[in-house]
Amino acid sequence: MNAMKKLIVALACCASVPANAITLEEAVASAIDSYPTLQERFARLKSVEEQREVVTSEYLPQVSVRAEVGPEHTEYSSGQLLDEDLTRDQVSLSVSQLLFNGFDTRANSSRLEYEADSERLQLLAAAEDLALKVCQIYLEVRKAEELVELTERHVQGHMEILEDVKNLASRGFANEADIAQVSARLANARSSLVAARNNYNDLSATFQRFVGQRPANLRDPVTDPSLLPDSREQAIDWARQTHPQLQAAISDISAAKEEVRASQSGYYPRFSIEGYATSGHDIAGFEGRDEDYRVMLVMEYDLYSGGRDKALARTSNWRYNEALAIRNTTEQQLVEGTQFSWNAYNALQQQEQIEAQSVDASTLAETAYITQFKLGKRSLLDLLNAKVEVFVARKAYINTRYDQQQATYRLLNSAGRLGYALRVSYPNEWRNGEGVQ
Repeated sequence: MNAMKKLIVALACCASVPANAITLEEAVASAIDSYPTLQERFARLKSVEEQREVVTSEYLPQVSVRAEVGPEHTEYSSGQLLDEDLTRDQVSLSVSQLLFNGFDTRANSSRLEYEADSERLQLLAAAEDLALKVCQIYLEVRKAEELVELTERHVQGHMEILEDVKNLASRGFANEADIAQVSARLANARSSLVAARNNYNDLSATFQRFVGQRPANLRDPVTDPSLLPDSREQAIDWARQTHPQLQAAISDISAAKEEVRASQSGYYPRFSIEGYATSGHDIAGFEGRDEDYRVMLVMEYDLYSGGRDKALARTSNWRYNEALAIRNTTEQQLVEGTQFSWNAYNALQQQEQIEAQSVDASTLAETAYITQFKLGKRSLLDLLNAKVEVFVARKAYINTRYDQQQATYRLLNSAGRLGYALRVSYPNEWRNGEGVQ
């Protein structure tokens, strides 16, 4: 019979959920789809990808056409006095194909591919951080809603006590001091209610900024326990293996290596095949048709560039060292943040249980005080203090419960798995970069 009652209650709760309720997953998906910061990072990613297209164009032939026409005065040509005024016209076609440039194109292409991977991973990291922010604001709004409801009940409880005391005073069992005492407590409760409602309105505005709509019929989110790490060590391992921020730092190291290779291209000669075809009339003071065709293997080699190549190589090496340091710093911060998240997650779990016990104990005490007050065994002040203790205990429990939920999402974020836990589907363009092998 009890099982049947529970089933009926569960079905009734499901039926009462409004159709326009916003789940946490929907709120996160909406924020990721429209938040300007992610659009900015995506534009940066596409810019780097297009830069790589610019570099790889050096692998293809370069073709250009030049046409010119105009009056030309020639006084001397090859030491011969001509003194001619002719209308010169000329069309030239040039074709060149790069053969070797000291691995500069290949290195820069690889560098930009790694940089694109880094930008893509940083985009995913930004999305993970945005998902955490939305989780936090979603839970803050839910908490604010509960605190408003709790404070409204607190005000209603004081109003009922005030009505009872007034009835007692009319029969001579209470006095004006008792009424004033309850009225003062009621005023404090109403002030708390005003503050709670204002806090809810402020959080609703923040929610709208991230999600794009006002909060309505929010549901309490539920996290799958199987997605959480079993230990601090496992959480740190997950962070090192999958967190996009650390993976981005590793891609930056690979990009810096390729920049070092590109900076050494000046030590090599450059080879290309170049072809020219020129056709014109009345050129250089001689009337008639003029044509010229040639194909050449061209070698260019800077014998001395003022130390530029060495300076570029040293600069690139220092950038590589910088990338290594950033990677190490990122890992240290990631490990530290994961440890903080794990500590908070465990501590708040324990604290939530203690706060729940406090609520149960203070509620029993309040119930007993109400009975004893009616029997004249407790003073009005005892009753008012008991009611405040219940309010404070319930408020502390609500705060701790939502803090514990936030700690859960922070732990998933530290491990780089929050989006996966929320079943967020990122666009394919964010995930198609695997780096240069």
